[in-house]
Parts: sequence; C-alpha cells; structure tokens
Amino acid sequence: MKAALWSSLLLLAAVSSAASKRAKPPEPADLIGVWIGFTEDELGFYRLDLRPDFTGYCAFVAPPDTILHVQGVRTYRVKSWRLNGWALETDLVPLGAKAAIFLRGRYDGFALQLNVGGMGSWQRKLVLRPESRAVIPNRETKQAIEEAEHN
Repeated sequence: MKAALWSSLLLLAAVSSAASKRAKPPEPADLIGVWIGFTEDELGFYRLDLRPDFTGYCAFVAPPDTILHVQGVRTYRVKSWRLNGWALETDLVPLGAKAAIFLRGRYDGFALQLNVGGMGSWQRKLVLRPESRAVIPNRETKQAIEEAEHN
C-alpha cells in the first residue's frame, strides 16, 4: 500500500513539474518546406512553400468538384515570412492574381493554424500540414489496398 502511494506521489510530482514548463518555441528551420491543406469550408486548397531565405510561394485553388474551380489557381510570392514565438506572419505579393490576401497564424508543433483573408473583409480558417506527412502514408495505404486487390 505504501509503495503504491509513494508511486502515485512521484507521478503527481512529475506531472506537475512537466505542466509548469513551457514548450520551446519553434525555430524558423522547423517551418521550412511545403505545407498543404484546405480551408475549414473545404472550398480552398492551399500550398505554402517556405524557403530558408524567408521567402517562398503560396498558391490556392478551389477543388475541381466545385463551381469555384473555374477561377483557376491564384499564386502569390511570399516576399517575406517571420516567426515570432509561435506566431507566423507572411507578406504576400500577387503574381497574376488580382487581389491581395493575408496569411497569418500559429504553428502548433504539428500544423500551421492560419487565417487567410483579403478584400471585402472575407476570412477563412486554414490548417496546413507538411506535405511530406501526407505523401508517405498516402503511398503506403494505396499500395496496401492495391496488394489486397491482387490477393
């Protein structure tokens, strides 16, 4: 009984100690690469390419099964991006697109939780995940299904 009580107290102390420590904010290197995902309404697919020189590109398109797809892909140059603690801010320049947009939010350690918006005060929530995180699982699951079909 004493051993169980002692173990419980040690566990409680460890949890309390861990809870009081703050997570170390990400470094810019943690965000370099390609991030992909949809807006919360699933009407916009975004690709954000963050480069080591704090520039990059952003492009978005509506899915092909929506009427908005005829508007085509809109592309922006990331003139600069900066990380302030967990917050990400970008300065986007339209490339052929007619309207300026903003893209800003937070990195949560796994994904970019962003807001995208522009003229006319429209705004959408957007979650972007590393492209590499989807490529391998997609390939592996597709391959497993193909193997199952042939067995």
